[in-house]
Amino acid sequence: MLQTTVYLRDEQVAALKETAARLGRTEADLHREAVDLVLAQHDTPMGVCEMPTASAGRPLAAQTDDLLKGFGADR
Repeated sequence: MLQTTVYLRDEQVAALKETAARLGRTEADLHREAVDLVLAQHDTPMGVCEMPTASAGRPLAAQTDDLLKGFGADR
């Protein structure tokens, strides 16, 4: 992994800190996710990420059934 520097506006820093705390994730993890989203949006292949991508420590795709349980059910 390579360390880099990114300059953010004050409001971006504040929102990022709040979001990371709310999600129980690190700011760096959200930075990496943001880069992945931009690359995917522009059809750039990203390869395989070896790091967990969800706070539960396992890939989000592996949690799909649990996360969507009850989705669309009548309330």
